[in-house]
Amino acid sequence: MMALVSIRLLLATIIAAILLSSNLRGECGRPKSRFTNMLCESFNESYASFKKCKLNLLGRGRVGADLYVKLFQLPIDNSRINWAIYRRYNGFRPFLYNVSVDLCRLLEKNNFLSFEGLVINAIMTRSNLNHSCPYNHDIILDNLEFSDDFLKTLPLPQGVYKIQLRFASYKVWRAQVTISFEREE
Repeated sequence: MMALVSIRLLLATIIAAILLSSNLRGECGRPKSRFTNMLCESFNESYASFKKCKLNLLGRGRVGADLYVKLFQLPIDNSRINWAIYRRYNGFRPFLYNVSVDLCRLLEKNNFLSFEGLVINAIMTRSNLNHSCPYNHDIILDNLEFSDDFLKTLPLPQGVYKIQLRFASYKVWRAQVTISFEREE
């Protein structure tokens, strides 16, 4: 009788452990951050136009960003970028960064610990922006996924955020890409 009770207890413990581990694995395997929206805007259609600007569902809880920018006035050897990050409170409010830098210099001498360096390095892994200026080709970004590793050195609290990237060449703003993402704890 005692052996039967201990076997039942052992089986119940094993089943509980399996259920708990599968539940934890599903919770830990799910990303804590993901893209939720993407909007692309060209301020001058004769300079650049967006052929593709969308988010793709890559898997359970995984979203990738696709972008194809057709450039009409090549080569581009003078470019600036404005980085701004916003957090949603009652509408989107400025949060942490709003910086303009020379994009060509940033791509040439990338500081891996800065916010700009984090974003550029993430973009460079999935795009053809893997060299410095001049650019003689269209810009392609293929399934860039917002991973939790991206935020290792820049921890963000839970919330809804928006990163706005504005691009200029020869001191004229040409295009803007706005990507919203959600961070869960």
